[in-house]
Amino acid sequence: MRAPSSSQARPTRAAVSPSPLVRGAAASALVLALGGLDDPGPPPPAVVPPAAAARGGAGAAALCGPRTVPEGAACVPLPAPGAPLPEGGAAALYGPAGARPAGAGARSEAHERIPRRPERPASAAAYAFPLGAPDQPPAFLLVEDAASQAGAPLPAGPVAAVGAARPEPPSWAGGVELAAAQGERVAALKLDGQEGKAEVVFVGELSGITVATAHDVREVDRVRRYVLLHGHLDRPGPGVVAGARLDAGDVIGYAGETGSPGLVRLHLEARQLREGARLSDVDPKRLTDAAVTVPCDLRNVLPLRQGASL
Repeated sequence: MRAPSSSQARPTRAAVSPSPLVRGAAASALVLALGGLDDPGPPPPAVVPPAAAARGGAGAAALCGPRTVPEGAACVPLPAPGAPLPEGGAAALYGPAGARPAGAGARSEAHERIPRRPERPASAAAYAFPLGAPDQPPAFLLVEDAASQAGAPLPAGPVAAVGAARPEPPSWAGGVELAAAQGERVAALKLDGQEGKAEVVFVGELSGITVATAHDVREVDRVRRYVLLHGHLDRPGPGVVAGARLDAGDVIGYAGETGSPGLVRLHLEARQLREGARLSDVDPKRLTDAAVTVPCDLRNVLPLRQGASL
């Protein structure tokens, strides 16, 4: 067979010309593509994650009451609707000096506390206390000095209660002041949901002679640690030293007027240990520091009186 001559013409395909409509569409797409090189266009919509719940002292959500907002493990109260701002304007809400705490995330001890959970009874009559008759709550005092809260400076002169003792505390913030008789027995409590015995973590001068006990309390699926402060004692109970373990009803101490001259009373305060804080690593006199513990409404942890219900 003879090979075809190189000069022999090879068949070619007929060129197909696109229609004017197709050429126009292609040109428009090219112009748009080139123009988009310099114009990045609108940014994609920001993805906003669901609002994170405020975390409690051990990482659980902090439960805030009406007209409060969560901040870390505590709740910051909002001013009442229509209420005038304090002297000094909005900045005065952040502290007695009227200065906002420095730095992001700074905490204000004056406003940070864990309020009563909505399901817990509001009345003191529903709870058991370290002193008083088993079938009725003790009386409460309104005290005019600044030494009511643990760690506050001791008063220079005699301390007096404002008005008569009352069946409900004038306030649950910062603990309560219980009317007591000199030498009256102060008993250890088993908090609601407590696991195991209470541990004495401090005995010494805080609010007068003070005994602090630590309690492990189960709340849903986690265990939190709370500290109860018993202040203005005349003296601790027998064998009540740091490290001692107490059952409910054991004697913590006896009511007195240390740090409260002229007024026998018991200062009772609950504080929740912050997540990551360890009492074994803390100077006992710093138990009330905001970096270590947060004030907690006593009604969240006090045991219910027999016959009381949620």
